[in-house]
Amino acid sequence: MVSRRLLLGALAGLAAPALAFAEGDGPSPSLLTKKGRRTSSALKHQATDKAALDRAMASVKPMEAEPAHAPAAAAPAQEVSPEEALGRLKHGNAIFARGGANLMLPTLARVAELSRGQKPFAVVIGCADSRTAPELVFDCNLGELFVIRVAGSTVSREGLGSIVYAVEHLGAPLIVVLGHTKCGAVGAAVDVAKKHSELHGALHEMVLPIIPAVLEADETHPADLQDAAIRRNVRDIAGRLKVADGVLAERIEEGRLKVVSACYDLATGVVSFDA
Repeated sequence: MVSRRLLLGALAGLAAPALAFAEGDGPSPSLLTKKGRRTSSALKHQATDKAALDRAMASVKPMEAEPAHAPAAAAPAQEVSPEEALGRLKHGNAIFARGGANLMLPTLARVAELSRGQKPFAVVIGCADSRTAPELVFDCNLGELFVIRVAGSTVSREGLGSIVYAVEHLGAPLIVVLGHTKCGAVGAAVDVAKKHSELHGALHEMVLPIIPAVLEADETHPADLQDAAIRRNVRDIAGRLKVADGVLAERIEEGRLKVVSACYDLATGVVSFDA
């Protein structure tokens, strides 16, 4: 589905102006500008991206729309395995990191399909940082990801309920806990733990769940404590999620659910998975 959108966008000549417009160049970007050259480079890679996706996803059953007569509350059957879902995210990020991400909006027909139900193939627990939108990072579109975002990628009780809902009722086979480099929330937790900085009210409550990861990372005396704590934090959260609810634990045991941690590099656009 992703590769088909990429191909159509290239053939229609829409991808270049869409990408340039999104970066602020307006409807008619000059290929002499830096942004214009990036747009041109992205289009050159699209054919290669499509071929790679076609090979990698040849065995993945396409996600289909809900039948028009299906009751809204019916739980959809799982169509994608945890490994296939993880593969989709990895290949989507590879496209994004190479500058060939799809920026076409869903059609009105697709919007109408989604009004009848959703079948996200992955749950992404991410940071609220404006530079880390999972739909863009993984080259996904409306209805493909169930996203929960809060600074520091932490999970509250309400967040856990959202995760369980996506797994139990929507059939999502994959949960990804996504951190990112230079995370401000983790940096603040490092300052509280190591420099005894004071935060007020809600900000203090925001960093409290991250402090254990900071202390754990500090035991290895890393050269960059903030980076080590970022990676430790998402690994710890992923580990706790595996036993946080009976529904999740049962599906993991049955092989119907996978929980992994990952870190997004702000400088390169690459997501490094721990699985």
